[in-house]
Parts: sequence; structure tokens; C-alpha cells
Amino acid sequence: MDKLSTLHLCGWLRFKHLMLLTYLAESRNMHVAARAMYLSQPAASKMLKDLEDYFGFALFERLPRAMHPTELGEQVIRHARILLNDAERLVDDINDLREGGYGHLLVGAIAAAAPEILPAAIACLKRRRPRLSVSLQEQTSDRLLLDLEHKRLDLVIGRLTHVSQHNLFDFEPLLDEPLRVVVRRDHPLVVQGKVPGLAELSRWPWVLHPLSSPMRGVFEAALAEEGVPTPANIIETTSIQATLQLLQTSDSLAVLPRSVLRRPLEGGQYVILNRVIGKPLDYYGIVSRRGEVLPSAAQELIGYLREEARKDHYPSRGEEAVASVL
Repeated sequence: MDKLSTLHLCGWLRFKHLMLLTYLAESRNMHVAARAMYLSQPAASKMLKDLEDYFGFALFERLPRAMHPTELGEQVIRHARILLNDAERLVDDINDLREGGYGHLLVGAIAAAAPEILPAAIACLKRRRPRLSVSLQEQTSDRLLLDLEHKRLDLVIGRLTHVSQHNLFDFEPLLDEPLRVVVRRDHPLVVQGKVPGLAELSRWPWVLHPLSSPMRGVFEAALAEEGVPTPANIIETTSIQATLQLLQTSDSLAVLPRSVLRRPLEGGQYVILNRVIGKPLDYYGIVSRRGEVLPSAAQELIGYLREEARKDHYPSRGEEAVASVL
């Protein structure tokens, strides 16, 4: 089989081919994909056959009730999504510029970065570029990195979640994160004035991140080290606001990074127990796609992030006082 060439691929491949692949990957149904593209099913089927003939291998496995991507098909679909997201970004940027704007920056951040370092850096950036549109998405690192890979984000402030990801991304560390146990101020553990061991704490209800998150991984590792089973009464959420609200309305405990807790502690509604859970989370930092030149706005934001990371981010005096009495 002849080797593919970039020149020939660019001359032959059309965006409609990419759209068909992504619609099929999502629906697993040719009829649904054809309808989404306003095509007849025979026309869509022929388009897929042309693609498979061109690449020289099957992109989808035809099953009685569904079409599943093959292993090679998954790789082609992955690149199709990236190219379509690039095209969508091109359209958005052009429309923004035609309407008098100055570009659009898409940033993803984990909860630890969202309340402190990143807002301060974005505020600095906006003072320099007031007409720049900035979109901020808060999520766990694993989901953010998938969006970064598929070009739905320009930049992520988070952590690499697998050793192989260094092949896809560049990573620049900013800060590490000790995890603390937080409860409402009038929680029974606060009234008692002492903090029990991890085994007893695990019997209380907990609000935790999903198992796929690094923060949850540290918590589970700390339990395993002491031979303590995972708490039976758990609510899983990535939302900091939902977590804090659940703490206020129940006897739940939560494990959160220090930076997230600074402002809630200053308000006096919450207390951190004098217990650090496990080892500090690995450094979170700036994650970008390897080998790509970042937009100038993203490069400027990174400069401000570095400045914020160099500042003093240790616990406030109020936080230290609360911890010391417990």
C-alpha cells in the first residue's frame, strides 16, 4: 500500500468527511449521522467507504445494532475532532475580530488554582487587554486535559494524570497543595475539641472528588496506608460551591486543598481540622500542547501566573489560628 502524503491528504480530505466521522463516533448509527448532516443514508455510507478505501483500513466495525470505531479508526476520529475544533475556533476568532473584539482565550483550571492564582493573573491580563474575551472552565485535570488535547482549550492549569502524557503536553510546575479536612464551625467534631484518627473519621459522611481525580487519589492512598476502608457514606462532586453548601447543611467532612479554603475560612463558617491528609498533591502547573506556539494572550497570562506563584501563598493568620485550637 502506498504511503500517505500530507499534500495529497489536504487536497482530497474535506471537512464533511471529518464531520461524518465525529457524528458516527458519537451516535454509532449511520442513519442518525446522515440525518445530522442532511444527507441520505446511502450518500453517507458511500462517504465512509471512500474514507476507508483512501486510508486502506476499516474505520468502523459494522455490528447488527451499532457501528463501533476500530482501533485505527479511533486515532483518525481523534484527529478529526481536533481539526473540527480548530475550524470552530477560527470562525469564532474571525467573528470576534469583525465585531471589534481582540481575540478569545480558553482556559481550563482545577479547583485549587481557580480561587486564587488564576483570577489574579486574569485580572492583570484584562488590565492590559480589556477587549480580550476570556472563558474559564473549572474541572478535574483528567477532563481538562482531554479538552486541551482536542483543542477545546488553549491552556490548562492542572496536573498531568498519566506518565505517558508528557508525549502530548508540556508542563511547568507552579505550586504544590497540602490537603486539609474541613467541616462547618458547629460540627460535632469541633464541639468535642479533638480530632480522632482516620479510621474514626471515615465513619462520618464525606463529600469527595470522583475517584479519577488526583485529590481523591491522595485521600484513598492515605486510607490504604492506615488500612482504613473507603467511607461508605459519600457524595461525589467536583464543585467547590456544592461541597461547601453540603458541609453547611450536614455533618459531612470534605478534603480540600488549602488555597480553596482561604476565603471560606475568613468568613467564619468553616473550620479545618488539625490533620493533613496524606502527602501534598503533586505540583499543579501550566499545561500546554507540546510543540505548539501559544497565542500571545496565553503567553502573557503565563507570565502573570508565574508572578502570582512567586508570591506568598501560605495560610493566613486566621487559618493558622483556627487550626491550632483544633
